[in-house]
Amino acid sequence: ATQTRQGAAEVMVMRGQAATERREVDQARMTVLEGGTVVRIEGGVGRNFARQLADLLAQNRSLQRIDITSGGGYMMEGFEAARVINRHNLIVRVKSHCASICVALWAAAFSRQLEPDAVIGLHQWTAQCEVMPSPEREQCQRHAQFATQNKPTYEAWLRSAGFNPALIALQARTPPQDMAILTATQLRSNGVDFVLVEKTP
Repeated sequence: ATQTRQGAAEVMVMRGQAATERREVDQARMTVLEGGTVVRIEGGVGRNFARQLADLLAQNRSLQRIDITSGGGYMMEGFEAARVINRHNLIVRVKSHCASICVALWAAAFSRQLEPDAVIGLHQWTAQCEVMPSPEREQCQRHAQFATQNKPTYEAWLRSAGFNPALIALQARTPPQDMAILTATQLRSNGVDFVLVEKTP
């Protein structure tokens, strides 16, 4: 991990290994709680994530909030899930961490919440497609094209959530294998709009 200057505070950047192949993302567990008003999501944004979320919303009309812990996953699924969240005016609460495409889900929410020790993880999406064998390379290139096309929407969600130009630039320059980790204090000092909430079990 290294430190980088960001706004008033130091941001920690976790260094990772560049990927040489596409790994399957584990499916997140989705559990409906509190009489159908909350869904807890733990795990990756996997292949059926958006449909699973949409189905839960259709079955639980009183759903108001998502409590999430996720390191991210598939970009296309994350985008579709973020649109579902945005359309339904849901609150998204980060319990432990929300990184990579998970940040789109948080930013697109009607209202954002963070537990005191929760962190947000930002990095760029550009994958190293050329180092991958076929057919992973072609799939990676499709994802890269999708990322380029949807970058304006993603950045619009970030801006509407109060992410300032410095944070958007941090996301854009942090390599895909690394992760810039932002605490509640750092997010607040950079103008991000969220509510700090009590930690729940």
